[in-house]
Amino acid sequence: MYPPSEGQPRLALRSFGGASAGSGGPRRRPAVLLTMGDPAGIGPEVVLRAAAAPELRERFTLRIVGDPDAIGYWSDRLGIGIDVEIVAAGPGGVAVEPGSPTTVGSIASLAAIERAGRLCLEGEADAMATAPVSKVEIVRAGREFVGHTEFLAALTGAPDVLMMFVSGDRRVALATTHVAIKRLVGVLSRRLIVGKLLILRDGLSRLFGIAEPRIAVTGLNPHAGEGGEFGMEEREIIGPAIEEARGLGVRARGPYPADAIYRGLGEPGGGGPGSEFDAVLAMFHDQATIAAKLWGGDTVNLTVGLPIVRTSVSHGTAFDRAGGTGIDARSMVAAVRLAGRIAARRGESS
Repeated sequence: MYPPSEGQPRLALRSFGGASAGSGGPRRRPAVLLTMGDPAGIGPEVVLRAAAAPELRERFTLRIVGDPDAIGYWSDRLGIGIDVEIVAAGPGGVAVEPGSPTTVGSIASLAAIERAGRLCLEGEADAMATAPVSKVEIVRAGREFVGHTEFLAALTGAPDVLMMFVSGDRRVALATTHVAIKRLVGVLSRRLIVGKLLILRDGLSRLFGIAEPRIAVTGLNPHAGEGGEFGMEEREIIGPAIEEARGLGVRARGPYPADAIYRGLGEPGGGGPGSEFDAVLAMFHDQATIAAKLWGGDTVNLTVGLPIVRTSVSHGTAFDRAGGTGIDARSMVAAVRLAGRIAARRGESS
């Protein structure tokens, strides 16, 4: 456990002092909180590796939010001895066995999200980047939890939010998130799609500085319904929603077949239908996430519509790989980088 044995590097645990991120004085680096994720998964490892990355340490003030004992365990095991401030969250004293989640560990992972969210709301930090947690284990511990996106929306009082995946200049957002396929048609509505398009338009402008973002909208059915042959949702719901959003100033087009629109996305003038757009709005989870996971290890999950800045890795807890070798921290590094960039942009515009 902690402290490390003789000869191992020491993780410097410094208590969070609560100095306001919004205090005056010289221009400062954005303060980004990294939540540890489930302590039995790969979350603590990718967090420690991101917190040790020179590129991030030079540009941002980084703090890790979670259980100090669990973070200390992983620091010892991995030999990552960085000087980093720990913001304690959860019941404390979490014992870790890689790959074996526990009730106390899952509760600590949720407490870290809540603590980081509240610190961002209170102006004590500028942004948060979250490591993966287990929805199943949190629910098994007796806590209500659908996902980070929904939890942080409730915590911050956001009326509506949007899940977006970002990889470089490629962006895809979801009209619906964790909805069973058999319920999808009943959930989709013209009002829902218009609302998501407005959030996406405003988010692309506010978070990325795109003055008049161009948005492609996917259909729901194969070939976007094939003129009604494979379904009428494109004609009766999605198409009218796009027209209504256009009347509100959103530069949206579609519906496009979901299996083709991503070609060329993020490559203006590079060919492919996606090259004309700044982002895609997909109708359901796998339409977006399959593309995002194929984009590579630096893909980031961004929550749009919150009053705070929140990014996340695009992968799960990987309990079966925790404590092993070859863990890729690129998504966490990219999540911290994006969170810091957005926070800096917001600071410059305030």
